[in-house]
Amino acid sequence: MTTTILEIAICTIADASAADKARHAAMEAIRGYPGFISWRALSAAEDSNTIADLVEWSDKASADAAAAKVQSDPVFAPYIAAISAVTLMQHFHTKAEI
Repeated sequence: MTTTILEIAICTIADASAADKARHAAMEAIRGYPGFISWRALSAAEDSNTIADLVEWSDKASADAAAAKVQSDPVFAPYIAAISAVTLMQHFHTKAEI
């Protein structure tokens, strides 16, 4: 099994429509970031104001570099602004999968 880094972010948004549009633009932009593998965008079934992003990176260094780059990438500004609170933002090593 190849070990990758899974970034999990659980956030609260105020305007789902605006957040969805901004998230889509951010997803397109991140495709070109070094070490990017995939991004799964989730919305809570019980609460449309809770979202989760599962972003897979080839390694922790790539995830850390992307976190720094996102702060100055103008494409990400609307998505960052759409998030009113962050419940969890953490990186995880893949231990097993089926």
